Amino acid sequence: MMDPGSYVAATAAYADIFDYPLTIEELGVWCVKKKNRNFRIPLGVVRQGRYVYVKGRRNIVAKRRKRFLASKEKWRIARRVGRWLRLVPTIQLVGVTGGLAMDNVDYKDDIDLFIITKHNWLWTTRLLATVIVDMLKIRRKPGETDVRNKICLNMFMSEDALSIPKQEQDLFAAHEVLQMKPLWEREGIYKKFLMKNKWVSKFLPNAWNI
Repeated sequence: MMDPGSYVAATAAYADIFDYPLTIEELGVWCVKKKNRNFRIPLGVVRQGRYVYVKGRRNIVAKRRKRFLASKEKWRIARRVGRWLRLVPTIQLVGVTGGLAMDNVDYKDDIDLFIITKHNWLWTTRLLATVIVDMLKIRRKPGETDVRNKICLNMFMSEDALSIPKQEQDLFAAHEVLQMKPLWEREGIYKKFLMKNKWVSKFLPNAWNI
């Protein structure tokens, strides 16, 4: 059986990839494969106040605070675009993914949106969404280098195909599923999306339960 401290070390190491120190509360939520939220801080992991991070990475605490401030403007933009996209009746859900979903973005970063469409309307809906974001003059286009506050229509799914493909079901995808923040939804599609991706509970059982 894996030592309980190893789960904590693995969780801190994964968060470190994204320069994201977890709070003690978040460590319990996002702990990898550990169902019990009681844990100890192992060697190689440091607790500073409310934050936990890999030893030698104290600088990412200040980075997280700076990125939290950078996220505020991007959330305002995401919500505004989300309201415009609500005009498209074939969109079932608009959500925020990527770093912004965790308030972990730099000022220069773009904004990733996730969209679920009605059955048989994916490509038409994608076109309409693209036109709307183009009209707002904030769509990230291929090859652009200055993408600050641009909207990246990152992923589209149809309501009849909500499960992440089996070959892509890993820890990263599990985080993407559970960290996604819906801006709005119709017909309970968010819960349906989660139910179609119960496999995430194998990687992040506490986050799934919450």
